[in-house]
Amino acid sequence: MDDEDVRALVALQLSNEPLSERVQLRHVATCPHCGQGFGSASLPIHVPRCRAHVEQDTQQQKKPIRRKQAPSLVDLCLRFVTKHFESICMDKIVAFPEAEAALVASMPPNLVHRMVVALVKDSKRAKAKYREGRAMTETLESALQGARRDVAQLESARDWASISRARMAEQQHVSDRLQRELDATKTALAMAETDNQKLQLRSENAEKKTLRLDAKINSLTAEKVALTKAAKEAQRREMEATRRLAAAKKALIPGVSSTPQSARRSDRKTAQNSVRRCSPKSLSCGSENNAGPRRSSAVIARKRPRSEGSKIPYPPSIQKDKIMCESSHAD
Repeated sequence: MDDEDVRALVALQLSNEPLSERVQLRHVATCPHCGQGFGSASLPIHVPRCRAHVEQDTQQQKKPIRRKQAPSLVDLCLRFVTKHFESICMDKIVAFPEAEAALVASMPPNLVHRMVVALVKDSKRAKAKYREGRAMTETLESALQGARRDVAQLESARDWASISRARMAEQQHVSDRLQRELDATKTALAMAETDNQKLQLRSENAEKKTLRLDAKINSLTAEKVALTKAAKEAQRREMEATRRLAAAKKALIPGVSSTPQSARRSDRKTAQNSVRRCSPKSLSCGSENNAGPRRSSAVIARKRPRSEGSKIPYPPSIQKDKIMCESSHAD
């Protein structure tokens, strides 16, 4: 503030008059409610507060001042009588009816009238309170019954919940057991499937092996048939060659057939040659001679049980067959 503002403020303080009645200072605004000057920054803060105070003051001024009037003697007597009517007056009326009747008769009529009106109002008020209390009691009783029903329902629900929890726990145990059994069954099924696959693989391998063996058997059978045919053909050729050789010997050497020893030797040689030329798979080699007078003899070729260098003798059956063959050749 400059010197002029300071002088104006000092003059205002000395005069004790509101600021609106004098010249307003520069940069200072007056409050419309209280008329005091404030700066531009503090005025917006002061105005709402001042307005609230002014409104409270006006409301207090508008309210009428209620003065308490002193009750009259009749009102005091009526208040006393109505307050203690049942405890004092009724007892006295019952105990001393004549005296109380005289007292009532001596009372002014307006007091008696007011007493009766007050008693009627009190009785009506008491009846209304009784009805309200009765209705409240019935409401509370119904609410109590409802609460009891709710409690019973809650207890039954709690019991049912406990039973349900027990059943659920039991079902959970059963479910766990069934789950374990299912897992074990699945494991066993997986193992069985693995074994089945192994068995199928083995069966396929066995079938393949069987087919290979069948093929080998068929090939061996074919070879056996071919060898048998070849052996028969060789035997036939040998027999023909033997007959031709015998015929040639008879034609070239006429004196050989007369001596029996030379004949026996020649027969033995031919038999040994035929045995050596026979196949080892053929069990017997027969010779037929239809041209000469000699009987047909069958030479049985037997293999030794061991190799040729073994010292184990022939079995008795083989020795007997050998002796029979030799005797037939000798004949």
